[in-house]
Amino acid sequence: MSQANVVGGSAQQYSLPLDAQRTVNYRIIVDQDGKSPAGLISRPGLNLIGTTGNGPGRGGILPANGRVFVVSGSGLYEQQIDGSSTLRGTLDQNSGIVTMADNGFQLAVCDQQNLYIFTYATNVFTKVVTANLPSAVTVTFIGGYFIINKSFNSGIFQISAPYDGLTWAALDFATAESSPDSLQRVISISGQLWLVGTNSIEIWSNTGAATFPFQRVNSAAQLAVGALAPFAVAEIDNTMFWISRTDKGFGIVNRADGFSPKRVSTDAIELRLQAATDPSSFRIISYQEAGHTYCSITGGGMETALVLDIATGIWTEDAYLNDSGAYEQPLTSYLFYAFGKIIALDRLNGNVYEQSINFYSDNGADIARDRIFTHIFNKSVRFRIKNLAVFFETGTGNVTGNGTNPVAQLRISEDGGRSFGTTYEGTIGQVGQFNERGVLFWQLGAYFQATFRLRVTEQIKVAVNGAEWNI
Repeated sequence: MSQANVVGGSAQQYSLPLDAQRTVNYRIIVDQDGKSPAGLISRPGLNLIGTTGNGPGRGGILPANGRVFVVSGSGLYEQQIDGSSTLRGTLDQNSGIVTMADNGFQLAVCDQQNLYIFTYATNVFTKVVTANLPSAVTVTFIGGYFIINKSFNSGIFQISAPYDGLTWAALDFATAESSPDSLQRVISISGQLWLVGTNSIEIWSNTGAATFPFQRVNSAAQLAVGALAPFAVAEIDNTMFWISRTDKGFGIVNRADGFSPKRVSTDAIELRLQAATDPSSFRIISYQEAGHTYCSITGGGMETALVLDIATGIWTEDAYLNDSGAYEQPLTSYLFYAFGKIIALDRLNGNVYEQSINFYSDNGADIARDRIFTHIFNKSVRFRIKNLAVFFETGTGNVTGNGTNPVAQLRISEDGGRSFGTTYEGTIGQVGQFNERGVLFWQLGAYFQATFRLRVTEQIKVAVNGAEWNI
């Protein structure tokens, strides 16, 4: 028996015969003291809380006062834990990503064209219409001020009056000046203002100066690398993650290490990003569960979302299994924490979900958990695979309904992962039917080379703790 690398990340290379590994709809758990040093568990599923507006879900926020707000379609809604909601205002646009910020008294919503202010004390929703603020494309909050960038085609950003998003002075603006590029995004990172351009990034802070309170931290507070898209940027783990662009190329995922970019993507992930058909639509969203923080890259016209586990540095993929049996982008357009849960908004409609590893479907739809692994060959000599043992946690079937007699499916490729042949099935075990040998696949045929594809679509708890093959 030999170990098979059933546990691993997505690392599919330009040449599939070199490396065809994919890990779709799994998370990797590392435990050096466990039965195996690492294992796979199913990615979180979705359980419907309620339907808010007509969708799509465009953004959500939990302000300091504990009230919860989401933007669905053209509506700003106050969301309740029981799934009910109250319409609090109407935006001019009914699609596109929104940014949201809270100053303790007001909520600011920016739809890439206009700024809107919701006042908590009065529940009044107001579109900011003033010659002093003709446009706004993103918004953030730092040190008493809402801050916007006026367009995606200039370097100008502007600040509100202190704790008043309805008041904007004509001269309360400045320009990111280290590079003559356009300002893509304003974002607060650990209490500092990050001005994210197409080819550069500047870090400013609130000095409290009477004339204009923000200035660049120091001459070194700039990065000679920008962002590929306005929303391919996020605050995660007290720093900034983003998909980069420079005058030399694009598609590296960076984490800010002080005033320096630190690469966190791999060659395989960068191949996927650089092959995207619509890079301007990339978005980074984040959430935390079971002690792990995740950075998820969606959009771009990609088949799947690319997911980085910040703790382990391992990349996997998330996908929704559509009615045709094909992968497409996950259902969720945005994730945020509220009501003690991870709240997920649907990218197509007004559905609001709870996301959790304790849910085993996407609102009733199967989750296809796929792992492509292990190129094996024997110096061009044909060999026979007697069996493959996959160490699933067995006996996790359901008492009734979907998954009462769950199975795993195995297919084998003879051409380096380009195509896969006959489907073999192995039983994971009805509820309580434990098998310490795991799931066995027998008489798998003879090959010059073999690559395995393991799939589970059952709506059950799925955990894989290793595998061995016998030739």
